[in-house]
Amino acid sequence: MLPVLGVALNGTSSVLYGTVPDLVKADNREHAFALFYTGTIGGGALSPIAFGFLSDHSGISRAMNGVAGMVLLTLTLPLAWWVQRQLAARALS
Repeated sequence: MLPVLGVALNGTSSVLYGTVPDLVKADNREHAFALFYTGTIGGGALSPIAFGFLSDHSGISRAMNGVAGMVLLTLTLPLAWWVQRQLAARALS
């Protein structure tokens, strides 16, 4: 599961760096990157606590499944959906 999780996490940052300049107006780019980095730092601080607690009470397997599900449902899929919609809207205009 770790290689799949790593690909999802690595791909997310690559998509962000490549698409923010295309999708966000120049005067809002700092804000877009700030939101991303704030979420990343906050998640990096809170995730070990939350998933450590889950692991202690439910086991490592469930905690890792929880990490994978959280990344897919709250980060990778919504970001991919949003980017696809923005690129399609730009292609039509």
